[in-house]
Amino acid sequence: MNLVIFDCDGVLVDSEPLINRIEAECFTQIGAPMTGEQAITQFKGKTVEQVANALESRIGHPLSAEFVYDWAMATAFGLTQDLHAVPGVQDVIERVRTAGAAICVASQSPLPRVLLSLHITGLNHYFGENVFTASMVPNPKPAPDLFLYAAKRMGYSPQETIVIEDSPSGVLAARAAGMRAYGYAAHEDAGALERAGARVFYSMDELHFDGGFVQDAV
Repeated sequence: MNLVIFDCDGVLVDSEPLINRIEAECFTQIGAPMTGEQAITQFKGKTVEQVANALESRIGHPLSAEFVYDWAMATAFGLTQDLHAVPGVQDVIERVRTAGAAICVASQSPLPRVLLSLHITGLNHYFGENVFTASMVPNPKPAPDLFLYAAKRMGYSPQETIVIEDSPSGVLAARAAGMRAYGYAAHEDAGALERAGARVFYSMDELHFDGGFVQDAV
């Protein structure tokens, strides 16, 4: 494989519990009570627009501009306070680079949030401008648009590309794009990832790269 595409939230940065706790607190305040665990179940793998639409349906009226601003600021503040890289992912990136493969990011999250997350965790220098988000394509995951766009921008075919994901919708998108998918199941439903078409792994230490190919750890 000549290109490895990383999802951001839950793969590069350990943001899922943090983001969902913040969402649960914000949404509870406007009449949509939920726990962080419930937020994960309802919103994992969705774009901000999809989350906002679901929230509006639940509360029965449009979100105010003030709330959207407060939600964004609470998210940014939480990231700056508590965000960390996924354990072992920096070693994976280094192994991919040593193997001679290119890397990029393809995320459902808004571009400013992805850039902030990479900056906070010190991973930004690995990717530079090779960061692609759902806002750049007509359809978000599970449609293949984002992964196909990222591979094209990087100059590689789907057959040359591996995707590392942690959500079933992301895995479905990768498989629909004709790419090989690896599903990170440290905190996710391994069965759902496998049913979506991923080769499941539980620790970044399990990913070894030899000549550009992902292999099982011995």
